[in-house]
Amino acid sequence: MQLCGGLLAIGIIASGAVGALAQQGLHIVSSPFINNSSLNGVAAIADNDIWAVGVVSGRSDVTLAEHFNGTSWSVIPTPAVQGAEFFAVDGVTSNNVWVVGSQAAGNSFTALIEHWNGTSWDVIAGPRVGRGAFLRAIVAISSNDVWAAGSNSSSGVLVEHWDGVSWSVISSAAFTGSGAVLGISADSSNDVWDVGDGMALRWNGLTWSQAPPPSFFRGNAVTVLSPSNVWVAGSRHGEHPDALEEILHWDGVSWSVSPTVNPFPNHLSSRFTGIAAVSANNIWAVGSGFAEQWNGSSWSLVNTPSGVSFNGATALSNGLVVAVGVSNNSAVILQN
Repeated sequence: MQLCGGLLAIGIIASGAVGALAQQGLHIVSSPFINNSSLNGVAAIADNDIWAVGVVSGRSDVTLAEHFNGTSWSVIPTPAVQGAEFFAVDGVTSNNVWVVGSQAAGNSFTALIEHWNGTSWDVIAGPRVGRGAFLRAIVAISSNDVWAAGSNSSSGVLVEHWDGVSWSVISSAAFTGSGAVLGISADSSNDVWDVGDGMALRWNGLTWSQAPPPSFFRGNAVTVLSPSNVWVAGSRHGEHPDALEEILHWDGVSWSVSPTVNPFPNHLSSRFTGIAAVSANNIWAVGSGFAEQWNGSSWSLVNTPSGVSFNGATALSNGLVVAVGVSNNSAVILQN
């Protein structure tokens, strides 16, 4: 389908007089307005090289990729793939960026992998995983070490690995009984974490193992700072109507609940959908209409525009935080 209504700018770029406010919350920045669109994932390679990915919904969904070059956000063309949606993106360098999602397969769907080579996006052949499979999360550690994960209807958890030459499906006894992977993060090639509904999986460079979170917890996103400093954002009771946002912390031995602020005390349901760390004492978590920040000792609500539903976040060590989602039926990008 065609992008409806052309490309119209929305929002402002926080700068100058609003610089002080920018330190206190997330603010909409100027980006293309695309009707019936949403951004699901974002990755910052540098402060002048940021990707955001998602979907333009219609009779047949169309993938959406937007790029920030240090000056402005623009839509970058992607291959025409039937019924496709991007869920997550990550990159090693400016000419080595990966995106994953799903694509139509008859009356069902299957996994989709694409790669940016610095000039264009290309569909990359992956393992045959059959119908009912999708890839929800990706982390690019190096040019020959990339992990992608999601779900396969026939086997539950789906984990794939890029070794610099090809993608392969990874199997492990640790995956038994696990469902869809919803988030992935790594601080090195021997410390990779997958999280999902009632499960957390860890790769130590040799094998995968389980690190079960508390019961009734659904992990939607994870950020790994070190083997003894892992944060998972999600909700207690998963997707149930009474779900309540929750963040867990791994100290190298066990999980503990990190108390957060209930953004909607008069409502029954809220959940975190993304998390990103500037440093150990500066972590941002975003959710269904709210965002919170960790200062090293506690979580607190930060200012966000009303009507924004966040789907993901990314951060750089220089303090930059970028979040994406949807507002007014269009993809939206925010920055601190």
